[in-house]
Amino acid sequence: MMGSNNPGGAGGGMAPGMGVDSSDGRHDDEAVLTEFLSSLMDYNPTIPDELVEHYLGRSGFHCPDLRLTRLVAVATQKFISDIASDSLQHCKARVAAPIKDNKSKQPKDRRLVLTMDDLSKALREHGVNLKHPEYFADSPSAGMGPSTREE
Repeated sequence: MMGSNNPGGAGGGMAPGMGVDSSDGRHDDEAVLTEFLSSLMDYNPTIPDELVEHYLGRSGFHCPDLRLTRLVAVATQKFISDIASDSLQHCKARVAAPIKDNKSKQPKDRRLVLTMDDLSKALREHGVNLKHPEYFADSPSAGMGPSTREE
């Protein structure tokens, strides 16, 4: 039958675990999830459990299951890794951009320096808007050495 909404029909673009034999697919998904969660008990994430529990507690989330805490730690580690990688790509693109002023020569030492602009561009791609405050001094001489201050 053309145009029918038959969930078991061919070419339906169904997600795994849906359709006629959904019980077998769901069982496989649950087995994979159970195996993954049990592997988290043996995994020691870079971010300590205590730190994750502290910030989860500050946000109002309390869970006695260590596996869930480690899952949050792994997701956080992945997020930070993605931000660092994207920041590096922005830094490389900035360094590789041609210099408009012909008088200044590019240094031979090609050290990459992460700037706040690189970091904020990478964070913006992941939905985090970072606005760093402008520098304000209490007085015009703040931050100057004693020999350069006018008294």
